[in-house]
Amino acid sequence: MSALALSVLATFAVSLISFVGLFFIAARLWNDRLEVRAVSFAAGVLLASTFLDLLPEALKEAPSIPEALTVTLLAMVGFFFVERVIHSWHGHTHGEPAHPGEHPGEIHHVEHGTASRYLILLGDGVHNAIDGVAIAASFITSPAVGLTTTLAVMAHEIPHEVGDYAVLVRGGYSRKRALIYNFLSGLTAVAGAVMTFMFGEFVEHHLSWFVAATAGMFLYIAAANLIPELHHQRLRGRFLYGGPFLLGILTVAVLTSVIVE
Repeated sequence: MSALALSVLATFAVSLISFVGLFFIAARLWNDRLEVRAVSFAAGVLLASTFLDLLPEALKEAPSIPEALTVTLLAMVGFFFVERVIHSWHGHTHGEPAHPGEHPGEIHHVEHGTASRYLILLGDGVHNAIDGVAIAASFITSPAVGLTTTLAVMAHEIPHEVGDYAVLVRGGYSRKRALIYNFLSGLTAVAGAVMTFMFGEFVEHHLSWFVAATAGMFLYIAAANLIPELHHQRLRGRFLYGGPFLLGILTVAVLTSVIVE
């Protein structure tokens, strides 16, 4: 199967993750403990994919090691500033007083909820498109890298999509409409993958950049978002959440060792 076909199938599978949240919510299986375990597993998968798969590939393909690591660093810096913008948006749409002296709980929830749902759809669409580029670039490198990258994206998308669905419903969408819009937002991953192949010559000449940037993206998400979230949990048995973290690392380690390129 061609790299394009594999990329389209993989990104479509990632798009289907948007339905997982509804399953857990409708079946009433989703709870705080399960969400933390999913986050822990995602952190392990992202870190292992970065250090066992993506960075070695980027360093092998790059003209020089400093160049690849510089791209990884720039990707992390870029995501830092993107997150600052997102926090700024959320600061205006979640919990900030509308007037000096006003209690955060007294804001106009309907207006802020409406703004939040649009920001979620926009931000998630851009994020998924970037995931599509990362997956396509990985499959161009090799099926093994593509599969582990897809696994990493899926792992961190599960809790993310559940949260997006909840925000859309709180923002005023019906459950059915929230599900459809969330899925359409996920489909931008397929668009990102197809566009990668449309500009294939550019991607081929700078493939190490894309893979190195993907490594920086995964490293930032794991180190700046997921792991700190785990450390701040106050649930009982929080020390047991290291199990899914190690399982995520082991899963990627097994995949990278048994999949023949």
